[in-house]
Amino acid sequence: MRIFTGIRHAQDPGKYHAELWASNFLPALARLGHEVVDSAVDLQGASDFMQIAHDFTAQEREVRARITQAVIDEVRAAHAAKPIDLFLSYFYNAHFDPAGFADIRALGIPTINFYCNSIYQFDLVSAIAPAVDFAWHAEMDAGPAYRGIGANPIWVQMAADPNVYQPYPGVTRQNDACFVGQRYADRATLLAALHQSDVPFSVYGRGWGDADSTPTTPAAEQARLGRLIVPPGSARAYLAEMQYLIAHDGLAAATWRIARRLGQRRRARKERAMLAPHVRGYARGVAETFAAHAVVLNFSNVWSDGRPGSRLIPHVRLRDFEGPMSRSCFLTGYTPEIEHFYEIGREIDCYRSSDELIDKTRFYLANTEAAERLREAGWQRARRDHCWENRFNQLFAACGLQ
Repeated sequence: MRIFTGIRHAQDPGKYHAELWASNFLPALARLGHEVVDSAVDLQGASDFMQIAHDFTAQEREVRARITQAVIDEVRAAHAAKPIDLFLSYFYNAHFDPAGFADIRALGIPTINFYCNSIYQFDLVSAIAPAVDFAWHAEMDAGPAYRGIGANPIWVQMAADPNVYQPYPGVTRQNDACFVGQRYADRATLLAALHQSDVPFSVYGRGWGDADSTPTTPAAEQARLGRLIVPPGSARAYLAEMQYLIAHDGLAAATWRIARRLGQRRRARKERAMLAPHVRGYARGVAETFAAHAVVLNFSNVWSDGRPGSRLIPHVRLRDFEGPMSRSCFLTGYTPEIEHFYEIGREIDCYRSSDELIDKTRFYLANTEAAERLREAGWQRARRDHCWENRFNQLFAACGLQ
């Protein structure tokens, strides 16, 4: 097929959201023999407000309209040069006017939009999803939400590229655990439990310490595209949060949520001090970092509505495929969905509580043969079943494109 892709949320390769999905999708599509036309339209202007689900300002709507028309013009030109067989995007509501898909459909091109946060940030694609032919979601339980808004959901999980996530046999492995990822949800709390139990570990990524944190929000209030942006943790930020929660959940629930947020903030300061000796900055390379540690940890919980203070729920992450593909002794939070992809205890292992996390980390650090068996079995399963080529074949078959 000749596939037009709009999956880069920025054209600047220095932006994390520019390369993440391009580096996952494009090599696999090429290896399958598909011809890819990668959009050159810069989505950065819309990515700046892509965490806004709807009620865009006039300036934000203007940015989205400009990007939408540029993408449509690009598709028309590519299709005129040589027919396009599929339009594959990773758009939030902010990136593309849903009405624009009618122009692509009028060219006879089927459309698929991918999204991987459908459990806890569904609103961010709730306008886009019904407008495409197929709404590709990664979470097993997201289908009812999509069907509830009139979308046509296709469940195909994420995967990993074995050419990127692979063993590094020349790296010296330390007898400790590691986590690579940003500070979010209950990750610091779980790592603090390991610290208090004297389990050795290292942590890499954003938000764990002052030196290696990259600010993603302004330090002072500022206006952007007609919207006031306030710094997190400020009085105005808590007031805005309170107003939002009252409107959606009522006064009692909103009060409880804010009180819980303040308690979490106090606890976070203590956790930051505990974790400081374990912080290693940014990982030089994810797979290489995994190879340098005896156990690789993953944390599966997300905020149920995408906002801090809500209920924590587990779901399968991209790392659940990248870790085993790197031939690591992989220990992740349990979710029933993970059992569709691995044999628990033989190919990867899971924990359901902080106590079980502590016990199993200690076990694999002390039992090198058991850790090695998990590495080998998980690696073989990931290479056989969980590469992106398999996922695209599954996706295209489900959409009737093969």
